Amino acid sequence: MGGGGQDLQLPPGFRFHPTDEELVMHYLCRRCAGLPIAVPIIAEIDLYKFDPWQLPSLAQYGEKEWYFFSPRDRKYPNGSRPNRAAGSGYWKATGADKPVGTPKPLAIKKALVFYAGKAPKGEKTNWIMHEYRLADVDRTARKKNSLRLDDWVLCRIYNKKGGLEKPPVAGGDRKPALAAGGAAVGSPPEQKPFVAAPGGLPPAFADLAAYYDRPSDSMPRLHADSSCSEQVLSPEQQFACDREVQSQPKISEWERTFASDPVNPAGSMLDPAGHPGAGAGLGGDPLLQDILMYWGKPF
Repeated sequence: MGGGGQDLQLPPGFRFHPTDEELVMHYLCRRCAGLPIAVPIIAEIDLYKFDPWQLPSLAQYGEKEWYFFSPRDRKYPNGSRPNRAAGSGYWKATGADKPVGTPKPLAIKKALVFYAGKAPKGEKTNWIMHEYRLADVDRTARKKNSLRLDDWVLCRIYNKKGGLEKPPVAGGDRKPALAAGGAAVGSPPEQKPFVAAPGGLPPAFADLAAYYDRPSDSMPRLHADSSCSEQVLSPEQQFACDREVQSQPKISEWERTFASDPVNPAGSMLDPAGHPGAGAGLGGDPLLQDILMYWGKPF
């Protein structure tokens, strides 16, 4: 029951569910003609001064739908277009008008939807209005500079979701919610400027480099003065050590050859006649011969 319903003396189990014809004939026509209504169950307010979710508390009676008599104004002084601005938004017509009454229509029924915010970018809500206005009425300006279009229209208001919820703030007035730290919710985190470490690396990379430079007991250490004879080796390891020892005389011969002919070391190493010792030791190595052949060519 609405806020004004306390003044009504209604029998238990009473429900107000009139048809369109009953609303027009027994309520709208009598109100416009100045005739009394048996039970003042429909409140008289200026509906366009309120948001729709404020209206249930202003109604005389209603549970899921509420009824009002309301005046209707012009949008422009010399026009017949109604002003649909209301509260924090506006009502927008939807669908086609429907005549009420037979055989001759007594009224016209129009459906409207409430949009929160400023036109034309308001946000659609679930609030619906059915407006009943008298048909065949002269709505020309009766007084100079008068905005009154209809003295009374009858309106049915309801929420198609069955609730009384308020819509979110319209897009133009919407402000971002602030988190505890004062930053807007949903905004990207603030990017701090990069500051290099004293060594030139970012702090994370400097710590990583220090970590890998530290000595580790889990990693094997290489000793330049270690020899194969100090350990007990497997056959594979022993074969590798033997190859390393056998390659040392050949490396010594290369060093002596470079020292003997620094101008053309390639020619002296590839010519067994000029250097029999070197030719005898290196002539059988084709890979080395190819390398030194290209190395000895002038560029």
